[in-house]
Formats: sequence, C-alpha cells, structure tokens
Amino acid sequence: MVKLPCSLENEGICAGCQATVKELSRTLKHVTSEPISQRVPVLLSTVCRKENFKTYDITPSVIEETCKLMMKNNRTAIEATLVNYYNAKSRLDHSYLDIVQTICSEVTSFCPGGGGAATEVPKKGGVVYNRETDSFDVIPGENVKMVRPSKQNHEEL
Repeated sequence: MVKLPCSLENEGICAGCQATVKELSRTLKHVTSEPISQRVPVLLSTVCRKENFKTYDITPSVIEETCKLMMKNNRTAIEATLVNYYNAKSRLDHSYLDIVQTICSEVTSFCPGGGGAATEVPKKGGVVYNRETDSFDVIPGENVKMVRPSKQNHEEL
C-alpha cells in the first residue's frame, strides 16, 4: 500500500483516482489514426493539470495531487493497463467503470476492492464492479446494510 501524504484522505484519494481515470478515458475512448501506444504516454504527461478537473465535486487540487502521486508511483503499470484496455476492440462500447476498477483498485490500490481487500468483501460488504455485466454489484455485509424483505403481507403488518 502506498503511504499517502497527510493532505490526502482515503476517500479523497479514491475519488481523485476515479476522476483521473475518467479524464483519461474521456480522451482515449475516441478512435484516432494515432495508435493507442503513442497516445497514452502523451496523455499521461498532461492529464494531471488542475484545469482538467474543474467540473468535479472534489477540489481540483486534491485530484491534481492524487494524479501526480499515481504517475509518480504507478505510471508504467497505468500506461500498460491503458494500452492493453483500449487496444481491445471489445472495449469500445463499455463504460469507463471497468478501467476505473482496474487502475484505482488493482493497480494503485487507491480504492477498496483490489489486492488483499477482495477477500474481505463478503464479510464486510461493499460495492464492486462486475466486469460481466458492466455494472456495480452491492454485496451486503458489515459496511453495507440493506433492508431484508419481510415474508408477511401488508395486512399482517
């Protein structure tokens, strides 16, 4: 696990990672004549600018700091992941949620759900990305409480 600067909290760094990947995805999902393997390194050099994050609810400086930390610690792995992901023609119709889960949970561990945290999901519960359905699954547990349906009908209550 990466040691976080005191200015970044776990929720902020996770949201910052998600915003960064969303910005990367926004550009990379458009097909151009330039190969992905050339586009990704250029984009990684420019994505961490504060002006790229002005439309988010999180303070742009928090996202910028998270983005820079991502590039400092995981740039090579992020680059390889993006190139592999966007080279696959089957990914063209998918949302960015899969790549967010991969980079923010598995590559950087900035969000819960990657690495060792996966074994805790059934007990603690959580929201996890389902690659097969391209959506999120809610797993009830200690951290996620859901109302359980009653077997009684309306008149019995």
